[in-house]
Amino acid sequence: MDNITGKNIGDIQVKVYKTPEGKKFFYIVADNEDVLPILDIIEDTLYKY
Repeated sequence: MDNITGKNIGDIQVKVYKTPEGKKFFYIVADNEDVLPILDIIEDTLYKY
């Protein structure tokens, strides 16, 4: 797996914030619709924590 080639079909950005009360929350942004299924998986996983 040292030589993986492929075309980048999109990017997903996860931003994590912390309120003054110490509560953490996140904001997820996808740059196009092609990666929305992956975004959903990430979002569902993060909500568990």
